Amino acid sequence: MAGDRSAISVVRESKMLAYTVGAISLVAGLVLLFWPDRTLTVVARLAGVLLVIVGIGDLLETIRHHRGMSYWGLMMIRAVINLAFGLLLVFWPGITVGVLVWLIGLDFVIAGAIGLLARGQMAPEYKSSVTSRSIVTILFGIAIMVWPHATVAVVAFLVGALLVLFGLIFLWSGYQISKVRVIEA
Repeated sequence: MAGDRSAISVVRESKMLAYTVGAISLVAGLVLLFWPDRTLTVVARLAGVLLVIVGIGDLLETIRHHRGMSYWGLMMIRAVINLAFGLLLVFWPGITVGVLVWLIGLDFVIAGAIGLLARGQMAPEYKSSVTSRSIVTILFGIAIMVWPHATVAVVAFLVGALLVLFGLIFLWSGYQISKVRVIEA
């Protein structure tokens, strides 16, 4: 009986987490894409929010689903890097465009590469998700770093697009989780 209630709690918590992260990511992405007078501070903070959300999500996923696996240390490093770079951007928004571009781009490339390294050791049900997310993340990181002297508009567009994409993925995940039925004994 207690095991069943625990399973119900996990499903409810996962659904709420997915909906919350999805909504925050989607709104932040839309703000970056459609706010015409955005400043570097706004872009830096919202990019930081993206990385903090991804870092926390990676951390929770690693602890819940990958703990004890041979690759879990790599997944933890990926989560900590995302979280650290995100917090840096949130609390140091007065950075230059060049620093912003390199922090975001470098974070994406490192996190994506670690994901690709870890996926080789994962169970088949995680491999495709981690592979696709890692490749998209690396491509966005490279695209951002190719233009190190990019304007705020280019950086805002790329980060905004990624936030919208993550937001939609998390909202879809929440919807899929809500369809799961847990049978009580």
